[in-house]
Amino acid sequence: MKLGLDLSVQDELDKLNPHYTYEGKEIEPFHFFAEHSKVSTIRIRLWHDPYDKEGHPYGGGTNDLDCFLRLAKRAQKEGMEVMIDFHYSDFYVDPSRQIPPKAWASLKNIDEIEEALYKYTKETLETIKANGIDLVAIQVGNEITHGLLRPWGDNELQYDEAKGGGWKGLGRLLKAGCKASKEVFPKAKTVIHLEHSGSWDMQNWYFSNLVEQKVEFDVIGESYYPYWHGPFSMFKDCITRLKEKFKKEIWVVELGYEYVPLPEDHDFSVVTDAKEGDFIVGNLNGRIPFPQTPEGQAEYVGFMIKICKELGVEMLCYWEPTWIYLPNNGWASDAGQIYCGLTPSAPANSWAIETFFNQKGEANPIVDVFTQDYVDKI
Repeated sequence: MKLGLDLSVQDELDKLNPHYTYEGKEIEPFHFFAEHSKVSTIRIRLWHDPYDKEGHPYGGGTNDLDCFLRLAKRAQKEGMEVMIDFHYSDFYVDPSRQIPPKAWASLKNIDEIEEALYKYTKETLETIKANGIDLVAIQVGNEITHGLLRPWGDNELQYDEAKGGGWKGLGRLLKAGCKASKEVFPKAKTVIHLEHSGSWDMQNWYFSNLVEQKVEFDVIGESYYPYWHGPFSMFKDCITRLKEKFKKEIWVVELGYEYVPLPEDHDFSVVTDAKEGDFIVGNLNGRIPFPQTPEGQAEYVGFMIKICKELGVEMLCYWEPTWIYLPNNGWASDAGQIYCGLTPSAPANSWAIETFFNQKGEANPIVDVFTQDYVDKI
Protein backbone atom coordinates (compact mmCIF):
# COMPACT_ATOMS: atom_id res chain seq x y z
CA MET A 1 0.00 0.00 0.00
CA LYS A 2 1.24 3.46 -0.93
CA LEU A 3 0.63 6.78 0.77
CA GLY A 4 -0.53 10.06 -0.73
CA LEU A 5 -1.24 13.60 0.42
CA ASP A 6 -3.54 16.28 -0.94
CA LEU A 7 -1.56 19.53 -0.81
CA SER A 8 -3.82 21.62 -3.02
CA VAL A 9 -3.91 24.67 -0.74
CA GLN A 10 -0.12 24.90 -0.32
CA ASP A 11 0.59 27.33 -3.16
CA GLU A 12 -1.85 29.91 -1.79
CA LEU A 13 -0.87 29.19 1.81
CA ASP A 14 2.81 29.81 1.10
CA LYS A 15 2.05 33.44 0.23
CA LEU A 16 1.29 33.97 3.93
CA ASN A 17 4.75 32.71 4.93
CA PRO A 18 3.88 29.71 7.12
CA HIS A 19 6.61 27.98 9.11
CA TYR A 20 6.72 24.26 9.78
CA THR A 21 9.16 22.52 12.08
CA TYR A 22 10.10 18.93 12.93
CA GLU A 23 12.16 18.26 16.04
CA GLY A 24 12.91 21.97 16.26
CA LYS A 25 14.21 22.34 12.71
CA GLU A 26 12.36 24.21 9.99
CA ILE A 27 11.22 22.09 7.07
CA GLU A 28 9.83 22.59 3.56
CA PRO A 29 6.66 20.44 3.28
CA PHE A 30 7.18 18.86 -0.13
CA HIS A 31 10.77 17.90 0.65
CA PHE A 32 9.86 16.66 4.13
CA PHE A 33 7.04 14.46 2.90
CA ALA A 34 9.25 13.00 0.17
CA GLU A 35 12.27 12.31 2.38
CA HIS A 36 10.84 11.68 5.84
CA SER A 37 7.40 10.27 5.02
CA LYS A 38 8.36 8.68 1.68
CA VAL A 39 4.94 9.64 0.31
CA SER A 40 4.57 8.43 -3.26
CA THR A 41 1.77 10.62 -4.59
CA ILE A 42 0.57 14.21 -4.31
CA ARG A 43 -3.09 14.83 -5.14
CA ILE A 44 -3.97 18.28 -6.49
CA ARG A 45 -7.47 19.57 -7.25
CA LEU A 46 -8.31 21.67 -10.29
CA TRP A 47 -11.02 24.30 -10.63
CA HIS A 48 -12.05 25.76 -13.97
CA ASP A 49 -12.19 29.51 -13.19
CA PRO A 50 -12.00 30.23 -9.43
CA TYR A 51 -12.44 34.00 -9.75
CA ASP A 52 -15.42 36.37 -9.83
CA LYS A 53 -16.07 38.75 -12.73
CA GLU A 54 -13.81 41.37 -11.16
CA GLY A 55 -11.00 38.85 -10.86
CA HIS A 56 -11.24 38.31 -7.10
CA PRO A 57 -10.02 34.81 -6.16
CA TYR A 58 -12.36 32.35 -4.46
CA GLY A 59 -9.70 31.22 -1.97
CA GLY A 60 -9.39 27.74 -0.51
CA GLY A 61 -6.33 27.28 -2.69
CA THR A 62 -7.66 29.13 -5.78
CA ASN A 63 -6.70 26.04 -7.72
CA ASP A 64 -6.66 27.14 -11.34
CA LEU A 65 -4.43 25.48 -13.93
CA ASP A 66 -1.43 27.73 -13.25
CA CYS A 67 -1.63 26.81 -9.55
CA PHE A 68 -1.85 23.13 -10.45
CA LEU A 69 1.26 23.36 -12.61
CA ARG A 70 3.28 25.04 -9.86
CA LEU A 71 2.30 22.43 -7.27
CA ALA A 72 2.82 19.51 -9.66
CA LYS A 73 6.31 20.68 -10.55
CA ARG A 74 7.19 20.94 -6.85
CA ALA A 75 6.00 17.38 -6.32
CA GLN A 76 7.90 16.00 -9.31
CA LYS A 77 11.06 17.83 -8.26
CA GLU A 78 10.97 15.81 -5.02
CA GLY A 79 10.40 12.55 -6.89
CA MET A 80 6.70 12.20 -6.05
CA GLU A 81 4.00 11.27 -8.54
CA VAL A 82 1.03 13.51 -9.29
CA MET A 83 -2.69 12.81 -9.27
CA ILE A 84 -5.09 15.40 -10.67
CA ASP A 85 -8.55 15.87 -9.17
CA PHE A 86 -10.89 17.42 -11.76
CA HIS A 87 -13.77 19.10 -9.92
CA TYR A 88 -15.45 20.25 -13.17
CA SER A 89 -16.56 23.41 -11.42
CA ASP A 90 -15.17 26.80 -10.46
CA PHE A 91 -14.97 25.93 -6.75
CA TYR A 92 -15.41 23.08 -4.29
CA VAL A 93 -17.77 20.26 -5.22
CA ASP A 94 -19.12 17.49 -3.01
CA PRO A 95 -22.34 15.45 -2.85
CA SER A 96 -24.36 18.60 -2.05
CA ARG A 97 -22.84 20.93 -4.65
CA GLN A 98 -21.86 20.17 -8.25
CA ILE A 99 -22.12 23.52 -10.06
CA PRO A 100 -21.03 23.60 -13.74
CA PRO A 101 -18.34 26.14 -14.65
CA LYS A 102 -19.52 29.68 -15.35
CA ALA A 103 -17.98 29.42 -18.82
CA TRP A 104 -20.44 26.65 -19.71
CA ALA A 105 -23.58 28.51 -18.61
CA SER A 106 -24.70 29.15 -22.20
CA LEU A 107 -24.56 25.50 -23.24
CA LYS A 108 -28.02 24.27 -24.13
CA ASN A 109 -28.05 20.48 -24.03
CA ILE A 110 -26.28 17.36 -22.84
CA ASP A 111 -24.49 16.97 -26.19
CA GLU A 112 -22.80 20.36 -25.75
CA ILE A 113 -21.97 19.66 -22.11
CA GLU A 114 -20.46 16.29 -22.99
CA GLU A 115 -18.33 17.86 -25.70
CA ALA A 116 -17.23 20.70 -23.39
CA LEU A 117 -16.15 18.23 -20.69
CA TYR A 118 -14.25 16.11 -23.20
CA LYS A 119 -12.52 19.09 -24.80
CA TYR A 120 -11.67 20.76 -21.48
CA THR A 121 -10.28 17.54 -20.02
CA LYS A 122 -8.18 16.76 -23.06
CA GLU A 123 -6.82 20.29 -23.57
CA THR A 124 -6.00 20.63 -19.88
CA LEU A 125 -4.14 17.34 -19.83
CA GLU A 126 -2.27 18.25 -23.02
CA THR A 127 -1.11 21.47 -21.35
CA ILE A 128 0.01 19.53 -18.29
CA LYS A 129 1.93 17.08 -20.47
CA ALA A 130 3.52 19.92 -22.44
CA ASN A 131 4.83 21.30 -19.15
CA GLY A 132 6.76 18.11 -18.53
CA ILE A 133 4.38 16.72 -15.92
CA ASP A 134 3.40 13.07 -15.88
CA LEU A 135 0.28 11.87 -14.11
CA VAL A 136 -0.14 8.64 -12.21
CA ALA A 137 -3.90 9.08 -11.86
CA ILE A 138 -6.75 11.25 -13.12
CA GLN A 139 -9.79 11.71 -10.95
CA VAL A 140 -12.89 12.34 -13.11
CA GLY A 141 -15.01 14.36 -10.69
CA ASN A 142 -14.89 14.81 -6.93
CA GLU A 143 -17.30 13.05 -4.54
CA ILE A 144 -19.82 12.49 -7.32
CA THR A 145 -22.22 10.24 -5.41
CA HIS A 146 -25.14 12.30 -6.71
CA GLY A 147 -23.60 13.07 -10.08
CA LEU A 148 -21.57 15.94 -11.48
CA LEU A 149 -22.28 19.04 -13.57
CA ARG A 150 -25.82 19.00 -12.23
CA PRO A 151 -28.45 18.89 -13.58
CA TRP A 152 -26.79 17.44 -16.71
CA GLY A 153 -25.13 14.61 -14.82
CA ASP A 154 -27.57 14.30 -11.92
CA ASN A 155 -28.05 10.54 -11.53
CA GLU A 156 -31.24 10.97 -9.50
CA LEU A 157 -33.17 12.53 -12.41
CA GLN A 158 -34.87 10.84 -15.33
CA TYR A 159 -32.75 10.85 -18.46
CA ASP A 160 -33.84 13.32 -21.14
CA GLU A 161 -32.38 13.38 -24.65
CA ALA A 162 -31.80 17.13 -24.42
CA LYS A 163 -31.34 17.74 -20.70
CA GLY A 164 -29.41 14.61 -19.81
CA GLY A 165 -29.60 13.49 -16.20
CA GLY A 166 -30.09 9.98 -14.90
CA TRP A 167 -27.51 7.23 -15.11
CA LYS A 168 -27.28 7.58 -18.86
CA GLY A 169 -26.49 11.30 -18.59
CA LEU A 170 -23.90 10.73 -15.88
CA GLY A 171 -22.46 7.79 -17.76
CA ARG A 172 -21.99 9.89 -20.90
CA LEU A 173 -20.07 12.54 -18.97
CA LEU A 174 -17.85 10.07 -17.15
CA LYS A 175 -17.07 8.20 -20.35
CA ALA A 176 -16.10 11.48 -22.01
CA GLY A 177 -13.75 12.35 -19.15
CA CYS A 178 -12.18 8.89 -19.04
CA LYS A 179 -11.78 8.81 -22.83
CA ALA A 180 -9.97 12.16 -22.89
CA SER A 181 -7.77 11.05 -19.99
CA LYS A 182 -6.61 7.85 -21.67
CA GLU A 183 -5.96 9.64 -24.97
CA VAL A 184 -3.41 11.95 -23.33
CA PHE A 185 -2.10 9.80 -20.47
CA PRO A 186 -2.83 6.18 -21.44
CA LYS A 187 -0.91 4.78 -18.45
CA ALA A 188 -2.59 7.02 -15.86
CA LYS A 189 -5.30 5.36 -13.79
CA THR A 190 -8.77 6.85 -14.01
CA VAL A 191 -10.50 7.28 -10.65
CA ILE A 192 -14.21 7.56 -9.83
CA HIS A 193 -14.48 9.17 -6.39
CA LEU A 194 -17.39 8.85 -3.97
CA GLU A 195 -17.98 9.41 -0.26
CA HIS A 196 -20.22 7.35 2.07
CA SER A 197 -17.47 4.74 2.14
CA GLY A 198 -19.29 2.96 4.96
CA SER A 199 -22.45 2.30 2.94
CA TRP A 200 -22.34 -0.87 0.86
CA ASP A 201 -25.91 -0.39 -0.35
CA MET A 202 -25.11 3.02 -1.80
CA GLN A 203 -21.78 1.97 -3.28
CA ASN A 204 -23.24 -1.19 -4.84
CA TRP A 205 -26.13 0.84 -6.30
CA TYR A 206 -23.71 3.34 -7.77
CA PHE A 207 -21.05 1.15 -9.29
CA SER A 208 -23.55 -1.42 -10.55
CA ASN A 209 -25.16 1.37 -12.55
CA LEU A 210 -21.80 2.52 -13.89
CA VAL A 211 -21.08 -1.02 -15.05
CA GLU A 212 -24.48 -1.10 -16.75
CA GLN A 213 -23.60 2.18 -18.51
CA LYS A 214 -20.27 0.65 -19.60
CA VAL A 215 -18.16 3.32 -17.91
CA GLU A 216 -14.57 2.06 -18.06
CA PHE A 217 -12.33 3.20 -15.20
CA ASP A 218 -9.49 1.80 -13.12
CA VAL A 219 -9.90 2.84 -9.50
CA ILE A 220 -12.70 3.27 -6.97
CA GLY A 221 -11.79 6.32 -4.93
CA GLU A 222 -13.28 6.89 -1.48
CA SER A 223 -13.43 9.61 1.14
CA TYR A 224 -13.41 8.30 4.69
CA TYR A 225 -14.12 10.61 7.60
CA PRO A 226 -15.55 8.44 10.39
CA TYR A 227 -17.75 11.21 11.79
CA TRP A 228 -19.62 11.36 8.48
CA HIS A 229 -19.20 7.95 6.86
CA GLY A 230 -19.68 5.44 9.64
CA PRO A 231 -17.60 3.25 11.94
CA PHE A 232 -14.65 1.09 11.00
CA SER A 233 -16.85 -2.02 10.86
CA MET A 234 -19.04 -0.50 8.12
CA PHE A 235 -16.00 0.78 6.22
CA LYS A 236 -14.35 -2.64 6.33
CA ASP A 237 -17.51 -4.40 5.16
CA CYS A 238 -18.02 -1.99 2.28
CA ILE A 239 -14.43 -2.13 1.02
CA THR A 240 -14.37 -5.92 1.24
CA ARG A 241 -17.54 -6.21 -0.85
CA LEU A 242 -16.37 -3.62 -3.40
CA LYS A 243 -13.17 -5.56 -3.92
CA GLU A 244 -15.01 -8.85 -4.33
CA LYS A 245 -17.70 -7.66 -6.71
CA PHE A 246 -16.07 -5.02 -8.91
CA LYS A 247 -12.44 -6.22 -9.02
CA LYS A 248 -11.07 -2.66 -8.95
CA GLU A 249 -8.26 -1.03 -7.04
CA ILE A 250 -9.51 0.89 -4.00
CA TRP A 251 -7.87 4.20 -3.08
CA VAL A 252 -8.90 6.19 -0.02
CA VAL A 253 -8.21 9.57 -1.58
CA GLU A 254 -9.42 11.64 1.39
CA LEU A 255 -8.74 10.94 5.05
CA GLY A 256 -8.58 13.08 8.18
CA TYR A 257 -8.84 13.19 11.96
CA GLU A 258 -8.65 15.91 14.60
CA TYR A 259 -5.84 16.45 17.08
CA VAL A 260 -7.90 18.89 19.18
CA PRO A 261 -11.69 18.96 19.79
CA LEU A 262 -14.02 20.91 17.59
CA PRO A 263 -15.19 24.26 18.93
CA GLU A 264 -18.31 24.11 21.06
CA ASP A 265 -20.56 25.52 18.34
CA HIS A 266 -20.13 22.38 16.22
CA ASP A 267 -22.71 19.65 16.66
CA PHE A 268 -20.33 16.74 17.28
CA SER A 269 -20.07 14.71 20.44
CA VAL A 270 -17.12 12.62 21.50
CA VAL A 271 -17.69 8.89 21.81
CA THR A 272 -15.98 7.55 24.91
CA ASP A 273 -17.67 4.20 25.44
CA ALA A 274 -17.85 2.74 21.93
CA LYS A 275 -16.26 -0.63 21.31
CA GLU A 276 -14.03 -1.78 18.46
CA GLY A 277 -14.31 1.53 16.70
CA ASP A 278 -18.10 1.50 16.37
CA PHE A 279 -20.34 4.48 16.92
CA ILE A 280 -22.93 4.49 19.65
CA VAL A 281 -26.21 3.46 18.02
CA GLY A 282 -28.31 6.52 17.32
CA ASN A 283 -25.44 8.96 17.75
CA LEU A 284 -25.32 10.24 14.19
CA ASN A 285 -22.54 12.66 14.98
CA GLY A 286 -20.53 10.20 17.02
CA ARG A 287 -16.86 9.52 16.58
CA ILE A 288 -14.50 6.62 16.82
CA PRO A 289 -13.01 6.32 20.30
CA PHE A 290 -9.60 7.85 19.74
CA PRO A 291 -8.81 10.92 21.82
CA GLN A 292 -8.90 14.25 20.04
CA THR A 293 -5.28 14.84 20.93
CA PRO A 294 -2.05 14.77 18.93
CA GLU A 295 -1.45 11.25 20.22
CA GLY A 296 -5.01 10.18 19.42
CA GLN A 297 -4.71 11.49 15.88
CA ALA A 298 -1.57 9.40 15.40
CA GLU A 299 -3.32 6.33 16.85
CA TYR A 300 -6.22 6.81 14.45
CA VAL A 301 -3.99 7.01 11.40
CA GLY A 302 -1.99 4.00 12.53
CA PHE A 303 -5.21 2.02 12.93
CA MET A 304 -6.42 3.11 9.46
CA ILE A 305 -3.11 2.08 7.91
CA LYS A 306 -3.44 -1.36 9.49
CA ILE A 307 -7.05 -1.81 8.37
CA CYS A 308 -6.47 -0.58 4.83
CA LYS A 309 -3.40 -2.75 4.38
CA GLU A 310 -5.36 -5.80 5.56
CA LEU A 311 -8.19 -4.95 3.16
CA GLY A 312 -5.85 -4.63 0.19
CA VAL A 313 -6.41 -0.90 -0.28
CA GLU A 314 -3.74 0.29 -2.70
CA MET A 315 -3.54 3.98 -1.71
CA LEU A 316 -4.25 5.98 1.45
CA CYS A 317 -4.27 9.75 1.00
CA TYR A 318 -4.56 12.36 3.78
CA TRP A 319 -6.31 15.63 2.94
CA GLU A 320 -4.51 18.98 3.40
CA PRO A 321 -2.08 18.09 6.21
CA THR A 322 -0.38 21.51 6.21
CA TRP A 323 -3.42 23.82 6.25
CA ILE A 324 -2.77 25.45 9.62
CA TYR A 325 -4.75 28.53 10.53
CA LEU A 326 -3.29 31.81 9.28
CA PRO A 327 -5.08 35.18 9.10
CA ASN A 328 -7.10 35.70 5.92
CA ASN A 329 -6.76 32.11 4.80
CA GLY A 330 -10.07 30.38 5.32
CA TRP A 331 -11.98 27.84 3.30
CA ALA A 332 -13.24 30.62 0.99
CA SER A 333 -12.71 34.31 0.33
CA ASP A 334 -15.64 36.75 0.22
CA ALA A 335 -15.90 36.06 -3.52
CA GLY A 336 -15.88 32.31 -2.91
CA GLN A 337 -18.60 32.53 -0.30
CA ILE A 338 -20.77 34.65 -2.59
CA TYR A 339 -20.26 32.06 -5.33
CA CYS A 340 -21.64 29.47 -2.91
CA GLY A 341 -24.70 31.63 -2.24
CA LEU A 342 -23.57 32.71 1.22
CA THR A 343 -23.28 36.06 2.92
CA PRO A 344 -19.55 36.71 3.36
CA SER A 345 -18.20 36.31 6.88
CA ALA A 346 -14.77 36.17 8.48
CA PRO A 347 -12.79 33.41 6.76
CA ALA A 348 -12.82 30.21 8.77
CA ASN A 349 -10.48 27.25 8.59
CA SER A 350 -12.02 24.45 10.62
CA TRP A 351 -9.62 22.00 8.94
CA ALA A 352 -6.73 23.46 10.97
CA ILE A 353 -7.59 21.03 13.77
CA GLU A 354 -6.92 18.05 11.47
CA THR A 355 -3.48 19.00 10.17
CA PHE A 356 -0.12 17.32 10.75
CA PHE A 357 1.16 20.48 12.43
CA ASN A 358 -0.11 22.50 15.40
CA GLN A 359 -0.85 26.20 15.20
CA LYS A 360 2.78 27.01 15.91
CA GLY A 361 3.72 24.91 12.89
CA GLU A 362 5.27 22.19 15.05
CA ALA A 363 4.91 18.61 13.77
CA ASN A 364 2.41 16.41 15.58
CA PRO A 365 3.21 12.72 16.30
CA ILE A 366 1.23 11.72 13.21
CA VAL A 367 4.20 12.61 10.98
CA ASP A 368 6.10 9.60 12.36
CA VAL A 369 3.15 7.27 11.71
CA PHE A 370 1.97 8.40 8.28
CA THR A 371 5.12 7.11 6.60
CA GLN A 372 5.89 4.38 4.11
CA ASP A 373 8.30 2.85 6.62
CA TYR A 374 5.41 2.46 9.07
CA VAL A 375 3.24 0.87 6.37
CA ASP A 376 5.94 -1.57 5.36
CA LYS A 377 6.69 -2.79 8.87
CA ILE A 378 3.08 -3.75 9.69
